[in-house]
Amino acid sequence: MKRYFALVIILLMTSILLGQDVGRSSTQKSARTVDKRSAARYIFSPGTDAFLMTVKVWGEVRQPGIYEVPIGVDLVELLSSAGGPTAKAKLSKIKIIHAEEEDGEYLVVSVNVKEFLNTGNSELIPEIKPNDTVVVPVKPTQYILTSLSYTSQVMSLLYVFAMMDYYRTRP
Repeated sequence: MKRYFALVIILLMTSILLGQDVGRSSTQKSARTVDKRSAARYIFSPGTDAFLMTVKVWGEVRQPGIYEVPIGVDLVELLSSAGGPTAKAKLSKIKIIHAEEEDGEYLVVSVNVKEFLNTGNSELIPEIKPNDTVVVPVKPTQYILTSLSYTSQVMSLLYVFAMMDYYRTRP
């Protein structure tokens, strides 16, 4: 029985450690180059007579994907057009990845939408630029809940094996 408990503790610790993000920073640059000829930065919409830009929304929103939105849209409007954040979304660490045109590098900016929702200060919400990527991360508690779910399943299997062993070996 001590082996079972040791195995469960090892599995729990491993699943918790594997579920964590390591090395986050609020602003970082990458030396990845941008090919400006690969896609148009703006799209003309004849139906609305407006210029649209392409942006990507990843993570914990109801409808992640590639969106064509009007020029001048801000982060909250973009998240709204993606169906809004899910209950698992961590609104205090939303990342916007901008492609810098001068040096071809990417700039990662962290935005606290939760603070905007509490204060209503629109200066906290940046304007989205063409070809931006918005990443809405998962709350850290979701990693723990997922790990606990796996641990619960392993414990159930161990219980079944222990019961089978008990009934097989009893006189």
